[in-house]
Formats: sequence, structure tokens, C-alpha cells
Amino acid sequence: MARQFQFVSASQPTEHVSPESRKLNHSHVMRHVHAKKRRLRTQRYQDELINVGMEQDLTTSDTVLSSPLIQRFANSKDPFSSLARPLSSEEYFLLDHYIQVVVPYSIGHCDLFDYNGDHRKQMLQEWVGLAITDDTFMTVAILLSTCRYILLERPGDPFFTQMALRYKQICLRSLRLEIESKPSYVNIMSVAKALALAVDEVISGEHGIARKHLHGVLAMVQFSGGPKSLGLTGLLERMCHKFLKALRLTDARHKQPGAGC
Repeated sequence: MARQFQFVSASQPTEHVSPESRKLNHSHVMRHVHAKKRRLRTQRYQDELINVGMEQDLTTSDTVLSSPLIQRFANSKDPFSSLARPLSSEEYFLLDHYIQVVVPYSIGHCDLFDYNGDHRKQMLQEWVGLAITDDTFMTVAILLSTCRYILLERPGDPFFTQMALRYKQICLRSLRLEIESKPSYVNIMSVAKALALAVDEVISGEHGIARKHLHGVLAMVQFSGGPKSLGLTGLLERMCHKFLKALRLTDARHKQPGAGC
């Protein structure tokens, strides 16, 4: 980052510095001190978010979905109280926006919920609830997703565009390192992250990249012996069936003679 210098003019530089000049100098120095502190706090937060996502144990099973922690999260009037890691003020806003706006919108517009039931409770338990157990999944499924939805209403917003890019980078890096470190290990969280990334690409209009993520989901499911062998139930199982069915139909169309990309 380029340094900016501020020159304070003095009519008589050899004479005693006036109180006004002293005040101006002091204000300038304090602005730079506070700006540097903000940059350091931001950098520490980004490093912490990445490191926590890398180091966290990913041994999650379907028993987690019915744990008292997630049940309390779904039924709590203050869902933030159940989070394992404190969130920044921006993340609190994004999580609250997801619960208050994105969840009702998804329930009303997605055919995953075309049956009778308490869909809000299911999303909180099986999607948001899963996110509170893993920082990387929280980042892609909740924080990044909320940024995308906000950008649909406020396209080009520099703040949410920057946050979305940062969250996407964290998610891709985490998933890549996870696959490289444990190439033969697949669990619910692995599938959930890939599904969340596919959803993000669909929202962004990148259907080709979304297909690549879904091919990854298909490979993980087949490698594990099917959704039931992985322990996929409820919402995640329906998401797998829906997206993989759409993937097969899309792949079949692309294999037809004369079909474009």
C-alpha cells in the first residue's frame, strides 16, 4: 500500500510551532495509527478464519444433526448464542440476514420444500445447524450465500462483492487442502461443502462450474456406496437427488449430437 504524506505549511518555520499546527500534526498521526490498527485487525481475522477452517476436525456424522446443540440452535430465540466461534459484526449481520430473509425466500421458491412440514426448522437444523459445527461450511453455505443474495438486489456493491470474493477464496482453499490431505476420506461435511459451492455457482450464473462441483458430489457419493452409506438424510439427501438428477439430464443433453456447451 502506497504511503501518503501530509505537509503542514508554516509561515515562520524557525519560530515556535502554533497550537493549530500541533493539533493538525497530532490528528494526522492518530488517523494513521488507527488505520494501521484496523488493517492489522482485519488481517488477523482473515488469517484466523482460514487457519480455523484448515485445522478443524471434520469428523461429522448424521448424529450431529440431532445433537442438543443443533436442537437448541433451531429452537432458540437467540441463535447466535449456540455458535462455537464468535463472529465479527459483519458476520452477525450476514447470519441474521440469512435466517430472517434467505431462509423464508428459499422455502417459498425452492421445490425442495414442495411438501407439508416445518421447513424453517429443518433448514435451521440440517443446514444452518450443520454450519455452526464447521467454520468453512459456515463461510460458504451462510456467509457467502448471503452476500450473493444481497448482490442480486444490489449488484456491484463494493463491500459485499469484496466479502464474497474473500469468502469464496477461503472455501476453495479449504476444500482443496482437505481433499489433498485426505483424498480417500469422504463424509457428510465434504458433500455439504461441494453442494453449497454448486449452489453458489448457480446463483452466480456459472452453471459450467456448478456442474464440475456436482460431478465431484457424484464421485463422492458413488465412492462411499450411496447417500445412505454416507449418512445423508433429510434435506441433504433431497439436495443430492435433485442436483444429481439435473446433472444427469444436463450431461445427457450435452452428449447428444450437435449439442453445445
